Amino acid sequence: MDTTEEINGTYYYHGHINVTPGELFDLIFIEQLANALGMTTEAVSMILIGQPYIPVSGKLSAATNTPGTSVASIVSRKLLGDARFPFGLRPSAPMGKLSKLKMVPTNKIATFIGRWIPFAGYAELIITVQLVAKRTREKYNLIARPSDRIPWTYF
Repeated sequence: MDTTEEINGTYYYHGHINVTPGELFDLIFIEQLANALGMTTEAVSMILIGQPYIPVSGKLSAATNTPGTSVASIVSRKLLGDARFPFGLRPSAPMGKLSKLKMVPTNKIATFIGRWIPFAGYAELIITVQLVAKRTREKYNLIARPSDRIPWTYF
């Protein structure tokens, strides 16, 4: 038998016999997700190092802002020091909890990078999930019978 065949109305896929169309889709999704894990570990790392887990004493307005600081913020400040954007440029960066997120301008490069790192991780994670869903649908439609195929969807 080949790695993908149809047997008595069910499928055979990579050693799994009597696989229903739903199970086939699940197996392909797991396979595609496993192929993409290299990106998701980077995304999760960026999200985690951007979280304010490290307590900070004497932080102004701790009631409205995040209570601590992140590894990304500490490392970017150590690497970049007091480097500032030229020409008085003050780009905005997200600040606060997700429920009370606000955009705050800053002229320090390290602060700007430290605040954007977790959001770059969120974006990468969303893109990875979208790609996995798209590749799963494409591969499933190549293998499945025409009656079992998924029509065009948003993923």
